[in-house]
Amino acid sequence: KEMAIQKERARKSAKFQELAGKNNIWFSVMENGSSNFVGYTEDAIETHIIKLSPLKPEDKVKLVLKDTPFYAESGGQIGDKGIIVIKDFPVKVIDTQKEGDDIVHICEVTEDINKIYMQLLQGKKDIEKRVLAEINTDLRRETEKNHTATHLLHAALRKVLGNHVRQSGSLVTPDRLRFDFTHFNKVDQKELMQIEQFVNIKIQENIELIVRQDRFENARKQGAMALFGEKYGEIVRTIQIPNVSLELCGGTHVKQTGQIGLFIIVYEGSVASGIRRIEALTGKEAFVYLQNSKRIINEISGLLYSKDTDLVSRISVLLSEKKNLEKKIDSIQSQSISISVEDILKTAELINNINVISYKLNNMNVDQLKEIGDKIREKSKNTVAILGTEIDNKLNFVCVVTDDLIQNKKLNAAKIVKQIAQAVSGGGGGRAHLATAGGKDVKKFDQAMNKIKNLVQEM
Repeated sequence: KEMAIQKERARKSAKFQELAGKNNIWFSVMENGSSNFVGYTEDAIETHIIKLSPLKPEDKVKLVLKDTPFYAESGGQIGDKGIIVIKDFPVKVIDTQKEGDDIVHICEVTEDINKIYMQLLQGKKDIEKRVLAEINTDLRRETEKNHTATHLLHAALRKVLGNHVRQSGSLVTPDRLRFDFTHFNKVDQKELMQIEQFVNIKIQENIELIVRQDRFENARKQGAMALFGEKYGEIVRTIQIPNVSLELCGGTHVKQTGQIGLFIIVYEGSVASGIRRIEALTGKEAFVYLQNSKRIINEISGLLYSKDTDLVSRISVLLSEKKNLEKKIDSIQSQSISISVEDILKTAELINNINVISYKLNNMNVDQLKEIGDKIREKSKNTVAILGTEIDNKLNFVCVVTDDLIQNKKLNAAKIVKQIAQAVSGGGGGRAHLATAGGKDVKKFDQAMNKIKNLVQEM
C-alpha cells in the first residue's frame, strides 16, 4: 500500500519537474509577465503568484508575484524580508533579488510550502487566487534611514574633502551603512568630525525629500549625480534633499531627514589605492553605540578616579610614568646582570686550559640570557659558556665563545648549542660567538647542561 502511494507521489513529482523544465526552471501559475514594484508607497498588499521555482529538498523556493512591496537588492541596498501568506500558509521571505525583469522572493522550504506545491500538482486552481505579501517594516525603516544617510554622507564628503569625491560603492542594511569613495589621503579626525557634524545638522533640519521620475538627460542637466558604471533607462528616479544633494537612485528612503535620528561614523580606512571607506550607524544602532561608549568611558573614569573630560591628560600622565618605570627597571636589571656575571665567571671549570661555564638561571627569557652572554664575552677570555633556563616547561639555552677560542681553537657556539639541544629533544643554531637553542625534555635539563664539558674535550 505504501509503495503504491510512493509511486503516485513520484509520478506527480516527475510531471511537475517536466512542466518546470519547459519554463526555464519556473512553473507558471498565471499569465506570463514581469513584477511590478509598489514598495515605495506600500508595505503590504494583496497580489497573486505569477510563477514558482521547482521544489527541491533542503533548497530555497523562489516566488515571483505580479505586484510586490518587496525591494530587490540593488544600488547597495539589500533585499527586503517578510512573509507571503498563500491561503492560510505563511511563507517566510528571507531575501529578495532581481533576475531580469523579475523580482524574485527567496523563501524558506517548510511543511506549508510542501502543501502548496502538492495543491499545484493536483491542479487546484484556487491557489491562483490573491495572496498577501508583507515586508518586515522594522527592517525596512532602519534600512531607509541608512540609505538616506549615505546621500547626506556623500554631500558631506564633497563639502569637507572636495568635489573630486565620487561614490565607488556602498552597502545599506538595517543595522549599518558602508560607503566607498574616491580620495587619496586618510581622512583625519578633524575632517571626520566635520563630516559627522554636517550630516547631523541636516538631520536636525528635518528636510523633506523630493522624489521625482524624469528623463535621464533632463535629470543630468539639473545636476543629478549618477553612479559610475551603473546602467540607467530612459526614465530615471531622482532623490533630492533640497540644498544638499540630487542623485539618481532607485532605493527606498525616509520622507524627512529627521527620521534618521542620529548619525555616527565608526570606521574610516583604505579599500584600495585611491579608494577610502567609511562605515556608520544611524537611528537605534547609533544610539546603542553611544550608550556603550558612554558606559566604557564611565568605567575608565572610575578606574582612574578621573572626570571623563580629564581622561586624555590622565592617561597621558600614566603612560609617561609607565615609560619612566620601564627605564628604571631596565637599569636595575642591567645592574643585576652585571653583578650576576661576576658570580657566573667564578663557577668556571678549567678543562684542557679552557674556562668552561655551565650555569642555570631562573625565570629569564632568551634576550636576557643573550645579554648575560655578551657580558661574559666582554669580561673574560679563553671562555666558553652555556646558560640555560626553564620557563613554562620549556627549556632555552644560550652558548657563547670568546673570540680568542674561535680564532685559536676553532670552537663554534652554534655547533655546541645544537648538540646540547639534541639531549633535550630540541634544536638551535646561530653564529660562532653566540647561538641559541630550545628543548622540551625538562627531565634531561641537567644532563644537557653538563654535556658542554665533554664537548669541549672532544673539540
